[in-house]
Amino acid sequence: MKIIKSKLKNIIEFRRYKKLGLTYNEFSSLKNRSLKKTSFLFGKEIKITDSFWYLHSLNELFLDEVYRFKTNIDTPKIIDCGSNIGLSIIFFKRLYPTSQIIAFEPDNDIFTISKYNLDQFGISDVKLFQKAVWINEEPLIFAKTGSLGGHVVKEERENTIKIQTVRLKDLLFEKIDFLKIDIEGPEYDILKDCGESLKNVDNIFVEYHSFAEDPQMIGELLIILKNAGFKVYIKEAWENMNKPFMEKKSSYFDLQLNIFGYRL
Repeated sequence: MKIIKSKLKNIIEFRRYKKLGLTYNEFSSLKNRSLKKTSFLFGKEIKITDSFWYLHSLNELFLDEVYRFKTNIDTPKIIDCGSNIGLSIIFFKRLYPTSQIIAFEPDNDIFTISKYNLDQFGISDVKLFQKAVWINEEPLIFAKTGSLGGHVVKEERENTIKIQTVRLKDLLFEKIDFLKIDIEGPEYDILKDCGESLKNVDNIFVEYHSFAEDPQMIGELLIILKNAGFKVYIKEAWENMNKPFMEKKSSYFDLQLNIFGYRL
């Protein structure tokens, strides 16, 4: 009975993903956390890093469409900080084919995968940089995880690389229609540095990450967005703690939030 219920649940869930070009066998394989390194999206074979997080990203980007925004122009300017394997860029290009996109992905291996995936979709007009956004242009140490969780660290260790950086504030000198920041940790520092320049951004998405061992800066981050004139809407990005009073610091991140900033 449990097997039948599980299969029925998978079939019902698959109906949502079918429109993305996945077959049921492909979906089931991904759902079972296979070690597949390729998949299909809208009829194109692309490279992936992790089947679980790939499905999670498909759901978030192409089914829930968390990055969908409205604009009255054909060529909106988009800055994508933390573009990973390129799915967000593909989403933006399907939404606004002639959009002007600047994207950043510091992990060298994932950057290569991203370029491959964009080529599969014939996307050649995106400025994609193997760099991280930061508060200056000094090199940083980056811990590679092979998937979505790569992040900046203070000291070199196993699986770390030195990465080049770009000061995000320097890119906000003109109107930006959509700014996406999903960079696994330093969101507050970067937004604080951007300050007054955020007035040039129409829509902003920030995935806020709070390391369990560090002070939470969510209050200060929200004040920055408020002072920049944004209204905000917040969703939980991931349930890091089911019982916060009991678990407290047991999670790597003790808080992950999707923050949507928009203007009326």
